[in-house]
Amino acid sequence: MSIAELYLSRSNMVFGGIEAHPRDSVALIIGVPYDHTSSYRPGSRFGPQAIRSAANNIEFYSLRSSLDVDEYKISDLGDIVLPINPRDAIHRIERVVYEVKNSYNNKLVIALGGEHTITIATYSAMRRISDACLLVFDAHFDLRDQYMEDTLSHACVLRRIVERYGSSNVMVVGVRAFTREELDYARKVGIEYITPIDLRLIGIRGVVNKITRWLRSNCNKVYVSIDMDVFDPAYAPGVGNPEPDGLAPWQVFDILHKTILESNVDLVMADIVEVTPLQDCGGITSILAAKTAVELVALKISSSRRRQ
Repeated sequence: MSIAELYLSRSNMVFGGIEAHPRDSVALIIGVPYDHTSSYRPGSRFGPQAIRSAANNIEFYSLRSSLDVDEYKISDLGDIVLPINPRDAIHRIERVVYEVKNSYNNKLVIALGGEHTITIATYSAMRRISDACLLVFDAHFDLRDQYMEDTLSHACVLRRIVERYGSSNVMVVGVRAFTREELDYARKVGIEYITPIDLRLIGIRGVVNKITRWLRSNCNKVYVSIDMDVFDPAYAPGVGNPEPDGLAPWQVFDILHKTILESNVDLVMADIVEVTPLQDCGGITSILAAKTAVELVALKISSSRRRQ
């Protein structure tokens, strides 16, 4: 029995509502229901199921890609069964995601969190297969060395990744909530970042140009991590650590589509994290997360066509 077969539990609900075999699909969905280090509003372990429910009740046509994702197949592999201890959980997530991605390397794999800690594992799994830059959409830097005496907290995610893989292949978009120490560290190691104030000053085109230059200089492949708190709480209230002065959905989607297409990099993997249904308002955060996943799949399809 493989690691994935051992630890993946099929859900009673699949993303998009249609079953498909991984080899016939353009994208694979893996739920990662982990939130043990959540420091403010726990409950993101219920995120994968809430996102699936929302995905089964929205339309899949992408205006930006001019294609209907319903015409393509998505395979939902279920949720990883996880231990509580962060180190053990990260180890298991990495093993499962590595096996899946390595078996279907030409497919887009999207991990549905769960808290942002899972990115340590999912990004590490991707790096075992090939180099890929990490483009993060997040309200927070997550650059603390430790939080509440935990070095694997959701507040330490990017710190651990930078320590292991370096800072030149990491960029953070939408960041606006951090300590002085985190900002000093980001500047010291040279992490590229864009704040909402930067976005308002230089506009979408200026942001796209900046990210595209970075991608072309550092990357052939890109992993996109979307913490749902990058969106303003008006659009995504159901997150673990909401922060005002965030981005609007159209800004995130426009930036994603334009940068990936114009830089001509391969979108190889993504995660969508920090959906906390118990704190949501009318399910709008889960719906936005589902739409985000659909847009990522559409972007994978359209960018692959362009790169052929």
